[in-house]
Amino acid sequence: MARVIAIFLLTICCAWGKELAPVDTPYNKVFDPWRACTHAKELAKRGAPDALRTLFLAAYVRVNQPFLGGEDLESMDLIFGEVLQAVGDRVFSHALKAQRPEVRSAAKWFLGTDSHPYLKKFPRTAKLLSEAPKIEWPLDKAYRED
Repeated sequence: MARVIAIFLLTICCAWGKELAPVDTPYNKVFDPWRACTHAKELAKRGAPDALRTLFLAAYVRVNQPFLGGEDLESMDLIFGEVLQAVGDRVFSHALKAQRPEVRSAAKWFLGTDSHPYLKKFPRTAKLLSEAPKIEWPLDKAYRED
């Protein structure tokens, strides 16, 4: 009986954890960036670390693809904006700060001040993005050569 109670309590404690991610977290879909962002969006809006990391890595993968975009880029752009507003500056900037500089630069492609003037409401994130290295991505080259 004590063993059953212990297992029950352990299950409840695990369920109360900070990140309530399913077993198949969106992290494994990162090489299809639009789908990765779409699948990670709801968890990222709750501040789940793996889902936020998925968004950042999906951005990195997408800007490294030399293909012009359309709906996929618009959708990812909107997802980044929604997640930033949902989790707030502190959580988003903390997750972004843990990424490599080039990944921060890729996130900047989707959150740059040109496309999102509201970034002024998120000073920590804006500071990290301003310090990100300026990289000429294959996606930028594709747009320039189009």
